[in-house]
Amino acid sequence: MRNFSGFGVPMGVLVFLAIGTMVVYLLTDNFFPTSFYNTAFANKVNTTAYCDSNGGKANQTGLKKWCWQNSIVPKHSGRKGTTLVKGQLKLNSECSENQISIVDGQLRFSVSPKRPEPAEWCSKNYNYRAELSTAPWPVNQEKGTEEWFGWTYTFGENYSIDSQVPWLLFQIHEGTIGLPPQVALWCMNKKGPGSGKPGEIHVVNNASAYKNHYSPTGVTPVAGQTVSIVVHVVYGDSFNGLLEVWMDGKKVHGRNVRTVRSTNEVGGNAKWGIYKWRWSDSEGVEQSLVQGIDHLETFMGPLKIVTRKPGEPNYLNDAYQLVAP
Repeated sequence: MRNFSGFGVPMGVLVFLAIGTMVVYLLTDNFFPTSFYNTAFANKVNTTAYCDSNGGKANQTGLKKWCWQNSIVPKHSGRKGTTLVKGQLKLNSECSENQISIVDGQLRFSVSPKRPEPAEWCSKNYNYRAELSTAPWPVNQEKGTEEWFGWTYTFGENYSIDSQVPWLLFQIHEGTIGLPPQVALWCMNKKGPGSGKPGEIHVVNNASAYKNHYSPTGVTPVAGQTVSIVVHVVYGDSFNGLLEVWMDGKKVHGRNVRTVRSTNEVGGNAKWGIYKWRWSDSEGVEQSLVQGIDHLETFMGPLKIVTRKPGEPNYLNDAYQLVAP
C-alpha cells in the first residue's frame, strides 16, 4: 500500500480507489496530520528571501519555482495581458494595464475600479481583475493529475475588509466560458455562503453540478498580514478527487471530493491575484465605495508548483515541504 502521508499511515477511513490501472489507497479525512506542519512563527515568513527560479509550463511535470526579484513585467498595450517568463506564466489585467507590477521582490496586484479610467479595449466600465495564471491556456490536465501549490500572500497596509463585495485571491479554472472556477479561495462578504463572516477566507468548490461548497478556514486577514498558503489537488470525481489546503502551517481543509466538472473532466489552470468580479458593474462598485473602499492591493511572494501524472515516480507522495513558503 502506498504511504500517502510519507511518514506512516494515520488512523482514519480508508477508501479504495482506482486511477487508470494503478490502485492507491487514500484517507478521506486528515490526509496529512495538522500538527506535522504547524509552525510557531508562520506569520514571520520572509516573503523576499532568496530563491532560485526554475519554472516550467503548466503541462510540464515536476517541481517548478518562480522568484520575482529579477523578473520584469513586460509592457503591454491594447489587451488584457501578456506572457511572462518564457511563456510559462500569463498576466491577466482588466480593465487597465499595469495593475500588476514587481515591488521589493514581490508581485504587486493593485485594483481600483475607477482609477485609472478603464482602457478602450475592455468591454467593462470598471477595473476589477489583476491575475497571474499558469500557461498555456487551457492546459486541460488529464484526470488523475496531482498538483501542489505554495506561496505567500500579503494584504496591503491599507487593506479594509469589504463586507458587501466578495473577491477571490486564487482559483483553478478549466476554461468553460460562463462557469465559475472549479476551486477557489474567497474573501467572503457579510452573510455570504459558508460562515457569512466578512473577510474570512473560504475554500470554494464549484465542481459539482448540484451544489457549490463553501468551507470557512477560520482565517480572516487584516491589513499588513501575510498568509502562507499550500493547496493540494488531485483532479478527479467524487471517488478519486482530492482537495487540501493549509494556511500558516495549519490544515484548514481536507476532503475527498469532485474537483473536475462532469461536463469537462479535466484539471484547469491556476490563477493568483485579485478577481473582484462584482466590481465589473456599477452596483458592486458603489457597494464598496459607501464603505470607503476604493482600491485593493495585495502582494505575492515566490511561487512553487509540483505537478505529477498517474504512474510517475512519487505520485501521491507528500510534497508539502517542497512547495511550502
